[in-house]
Amino acid sequence: MHYTQLFRSLREAKGLTIEELAKRARCHRNTVANVESGRPVKFKTLAELMARMGHGAGSPELKGIALLWFEAVSGLSLAKPETLAAARRVVGSHQSAILKAARLLEQSIAHSGLSADQIRLLSFAAGSREVLGILSQVRNLIAATAEVAETDSALKAAEGE
Repeated sequence: MHYTQLFRSLREAKGLTIEELAKRARCHRNTVANVESGRPVKFKTLAELMARMGHGAGSPELKGIALLWFEAVSGLSLAKPETLAAARRVVGSHQSAILKAARLLEQSIAHSGLSADQIRLLSFAAGSREVLGILSQVRNLIAATAEVAETDSALKAAEGE
């Protein structure tokens, strides 16, 4: 496996687009695209992007990326069978988590009774953090409005006694 494949897999497992990761890392989207396309990047850049995805200095994900990156830039094969096995386990665990989440989502949708249009809208919203943010704000506004209505009802009931 090449470090670019592992990097992309880890980014996608976090549910981040190239643009979202670039924004988190305060860099240009081309920096992230360069990593994923295999263009030469400094390890410092790669480590910073990994940290912004939540994979710190001691994480097995960063260690795996480091080994694969070094192999790619040096042309040397340093991988020991146990190291490759560990890297494969990390990738496998991320893929397993993604499949589990997809199955859970599929079951939830199947039991919800949503229409095809509602499912398409849900799919669109899931792909857009901005839409999810707006929906969250609307939900909070509705909850706040309901609390105000309950308070008004309680006050009116108290005044009527």
